[in-house]
Amino acid sequence: MTLHAIATPHPERYRSMTLFLRRLLALLQRHVYLLTGSWPRLIEMLYWPTINMMVWGFTSLYVLRVLNHAIAVSGIFVAGVILTEVFFRSTVGMMLMFLEEVWSRNLGHLFASPLKFSDYLIGIMGLSLLRTMISISLAVVVANYLFDFSLFSLGRPLLGFLALLLLSGWWYGFLMIALLLRFGLAAEWTAWMLVWLIIPIIAPYYPVSVLPQWMQFVSWALPQTYVFECVKDLIGQHQLRTDYLIKALALNVVYFVACAFIFYRAYQGARRRGGLLQMGE
Repeated sequence: MTLHAIATPHPERYRSMTLFLRRLLALLQRHVYLLTGSWPRLIEMLYWPTINMMVWGFTSLYVLRVLNHAIAVSGIFVAGVILTEVFFRSTVGMMLMFLEEVWSRNLGHLFASPLKFSDYLIGIMGLSLLRTMISISLAVVVANYLFDFSLFSLGRPLLGFLALLLLSGWWYGFLMIALLLRFGLAAEWTAWMLVWLIIPIIAPYYPVSVLPQWMQFVSWALPQTYVFECVKDLIGQHQLRTDYLIKALALNVVYFVACAFIFYRAYQGARRRGGLLQMGE
């Protein structure tokens, strides 16, 4: 083999990568057009995280000023709200992107295109990241100016918190979409309830110890709990629990692989029984 042959990229590999990027770009463009062409969708993305942050922010001011609790409590409330929205919005963002295809009866057409399942998986994770960052942006600004709390005061660990919560939101989103693929739109309200059900269990605003004993076992089995416990320790005691972050990463990897597999099996099942074409409003 000549040196020129070694240095020249393999044409099939180059073509495969080009097609992969074009498929992802097409998926991205579809949802960007949906957002930019419908201002209510964009407002909704910014509205709920900001409202939640304001409600809990004013609650934290009450705790701080009236009950004279430590100032760290205020920071824990506000940080907890914003970081909870990172998890919540990453999960909801994936569900909404899937439901947009269902509501417009485009799901069958989407998977009849050259788009592969792996492309769709990567695409909705990337779009979920984009939607989440847009959603929390206004809440972060309001927290800084209304409640004198900057999320960036958490320092470099903030990147780890965000990454772990996004990863948690992705695998939970896979699970919710798998539920919809398996049972159709009849399970839509169940999916929404399951998204909210997990929030009290992961203890974003209070220590896990306040939960009932049986619920604590469930809580410690979820990676989000370790992230929020780490955040509370960092704000309240200025101590970074790296062991919690390692446990959160390990659990996230296990759940991500398991839920991606469940999602794939639900997708295969829906294809076999024609569910991708029949699902719609």
